[in-house]
Amino acid sequence: MFWENLNKIKDLDFFDEITDNHNIKLIKYFLKYIFKDDDSYHELLNAYIGIDKEFKNILINYLTLIIIANTKYYNLYIKKYAEKNYKDVMNKLPNEISIWEFIDTASLSRNNDLHLERMDLDKGFVNIYRVKKTYAIELIRVKLKEMVERIKSYELPKEVKNNEKIKDIITFIGSIVKFEGIAEGIKISGFKGDIPKEWHPPCIRGILEDILSGGSPSHYARRSFVVYWFCAKFNPNLRPIENGELVNIGALDIAKDNEIEDFLNEIVAMFNTVGDFDADKTKYYISHNIGYKVANHITHCEYCKNWKEDGGKGLSYYCKPDDICRMKNKNGKPVIIHPLDYLCYNINKYQNSKKEKKEKK
Repeated sequence: MFWENLNKIKDLDFFDEITDNHNIKLIKYFLKYIFKDDDSYHELLNAYIGIDKEFKNILINYLTLIIIANTKYYNLYIKKYAEKNYKDVMNKLPNEISIWEFIDTASLSRNNDLHLERMDLDKGFVNIYRVKKTYAIELIRVKLKEMVERIKSYELPKEVKNNEKIKDIITFIGSIVKFEGIAEGIKISGFKGDIPKEWHPPCIRGILEDILSGGSPSHYARRSFVVYWFCAKFNPNLRPIENGELVNIGALDIAKDNEIEDFLNEIVAMFNTVGDFDADKTKYYISHNIGYKVANHITHCEYCKNWKEDGGKGLSYYCKPDDICRMKNKNGKPVIIHPLDYLCYNINKYQNSKKEKKEKK
């Protein structure tokens, strides 16, 4: 894969290459290949005379990733890229690989089909024959996610971000990409406006990233995500326990029929990127989780302590506390004890800031 040969392009001038007209054209065609199944990219690449085509392909792959990592489209790109290129990886994979090599990918992929206990082990090797396609896709997905995170950790120079050619590519991406199943933000009563992704806690953002990039979080993680998303949309103040009593309410107690149906369709469409997706089963399980038709009460999102000590449910992987998660009150006790507390904190912070600005005027 291209990341194995980045040393071949390390001496190139980044700005010159990312703004070169020929490269810009190739990047656009490459994006059409990934997002629209348009194979004109390879025809265009082969039409160039006097260039090392393998070298140029590595360069275009990397430049495209740098640009896409700085947009909202990177998760979908990772999913599509893995689906396009898994055969190149799969065909080179042996039937058995070292257990440590397997764990390097499987532990980060969170794909149910790659749980070690489901694999055949022999003398330190894992037989991946029956899951070779899944393993290849996840290997690509995990590597690209890792690269995207590294790219995002460095801010692009202003001359790149403000370059009209780069802006044109980003606009071009928006014209060929259609998001399915997830809006830019979610609405809640008492708050007018979209909720930015960063207002959600790290655990929920992590699951969302995995879902949108084609990952397969554990069923417990999916359940907690679905119920959180539902409450965030319709009643962010809802918690599992109130006044020492378990809160047993159903979806219709906090939302209307048509709102719930729209929510179900949104989540079903969102989950269609997950490897083991089945539309009917997904809708059934979502309905059960939120207490709609097939169940009479909501299955609450777990408290934070249950994410940390999850008993192997696949929640602890996503529990990566940030400064807000770690906040303590004057008595030294955690302020955030439930994922929805994190959202409410950010909403209150925004509303208080907005109020202060208005009063100053």
